[in-house]
Amino acid sequence: MIRHALITGGSRGIGLAIARLLAKNSYRITLVSRTESHLQSALSTLPDPISPGTNSSRPTSPHSDSASVTPSPHKYVVGSVTSGMFWNKHILGSSLRHEVVDVMVNCAGIGQNSLLVRTTVEDIDKIVDTNLTSMLHGIRYLVKKRHIRRSDFGDRGKVGREAEFTPCIINIASLLGVKGGRGAVAYVASKAGVLGLTRALAAELGPQSIRVNAIVPGYIETDMTADIERTSLLSKIPLRRFGTPDEIAQAALFLATNQYANNCVINLDGGLSAT
Repeated sequence: MIRHALITGGSRGIGLAIARLLAKNSYRITLVSRTESHLQSALSTLPDPISPGTNSSRPTSPHSDSASVTPSPHKYVVGSVTSGMFWNKHILGSSLRHEVVDVMVNCAGIGQNSLLVRTTVEDIDKIVDTNLTSMLHGIRYLVKKRHIRRSDFGDRGKVGREAEFTPCIINIASLLGVKGGRGAVAYVASKAGVLGLTRALAAELGPQSIRVNAIVPGYIETDMTADIERTSLLSKIPLRRFGTPDEIAQAALFLATNQYANNCVINLDGGLSAT
């Protein structure tokens, strides 16, 4: 069965790696990001989830202000997740129409490299809005408008392959949200909030058969870590290397498919949290 995954921040890095792996495992993907050129490039790299020999009319096409026709079963939505206008029927809603989202991955995020007193009010708001507030708005919208499938756990007694598939929300947090970090107060606060959001929603949405989980990456090879001075940092990581986006994607696939994973927080930091 082809399922549907909505991924914010899905045009590159961890979000794109998750999109590719889910597509390989029979998911149709909707990518969300601010830059259309990045989305178009990302979309072209997603494998077709349709099994060989399966007939499909492929009715969907990328949605944007200047949508182009494509045979891909995947699509994208251009917009800023921090915008109050994005999470409404005019932008995201018009793209989803009557679609159901089986997996929502909240991966949109920005970093910080400045002491709090040197960080502008505008930058603080931007960091918290992107990394945390946008998740609140997005999850609220999808659940309220019933784009995320809900049920009454009619098959709660079944296990393994017999268990009913339950939708899953996966929030990307950060090791800094647990350990803290100098020069990233707003970022740390926002990522700690993501873990609190995950715990609260796991309890609130669980009875509606919606699972909520989080991944806590350490230092990962992405654009966000490209300019980090690594010599001393690598000496603190027991595995002596940064992780890869593909390794984070493997955790996302586990959370999407394991039907008992709710309030499951997966730590992937090469052992840095143990030091």
